[in-house]
Amino acid sequence: MPEEETLSDFQDALLELLSSGQPELAILETLRTDVRFDKYKDYIEGFDPDMVAVACELMGKWAKFKDENDE
Repeated sequence: MPEEETLSDFQDALLELLSSGQPELAILETLRTDVRFDKYKDYIEGFDPDMVAVACELMGKWAKFKDENDE
C-alpha cells in the first residue's frame, strides 16, 4: 500500500475515533492497542489526553463528514 494511502487510512480512522463520543482515555487506549495504528505508535505516544479531549470536542462541534452521495 502506498504511503499516502496508509496515512489517509490512519487519518480516517483517527477522525472516526475522535468523533465517536468515547472518552479520551478510551480513544487513547484504542490508538495504542489497535493494530491499524501500529505504524504510528511513536507518534501516538506523544498524544496528550487533554488535547485528545479538545480534538473530540472540536469534532463534535465543527466536523462535517462528506456523504458518499455527495461525490
